[in-house]
Amino acid sequence: MNIAVPTLYDLKDFIIANPTYFNEDEKISITQYLQNTTEKYADGKYWLKGQLQLSPNDEITNEKMNEAEEIDKRRQIEYGGPCNGLEAASIRQHTYKFENLKKVIIKYYHLLEEEYLRPPDVNDPSDKGGVIYQKLSAETLVGKNVI
Repeated sequence: MNIAVPTLYDLKDFIIANPTYFNEDEKISITQYLQNTTEKYADGKYWLKGQLQLSPNDEITNEKMNEAEEIDKRRQIEYGGPCNGLEAASIRQHTYKFENLKKVIIKYYHLLEEEYLRPPDVNDPSDKGGVIYQKLSAETLVGKNVI
């Protein structure tokens, strides 16, 4: 199944289109990442888990998520823990946003997969079902009354 890899902008739009599927922490995290891009020092970018600089138009791939986590682990080892309360709070905030971003991405793929595989609505004759369902229906016996 070819579900597009989301960008930060895609996730924002997806949350707007499906608001009841996401909790407030997840919505806030995406909003905070977007707000980070407007800071004077950010040059229109944000830092994934506070470690990997991305544009809101960049795809958020598993590789980038893993890279941000690896950079974070490496820096924890190199620098040790936070040197003061401000730094500790910053690390907690980046971890909070990152964990919620992961939840949003999981939900993004889950909802799109459900939509792609969705059978037609029997009460709506114009509904042909999801993209993958339509393809399976055209190529197989799926959705056909065969005895």
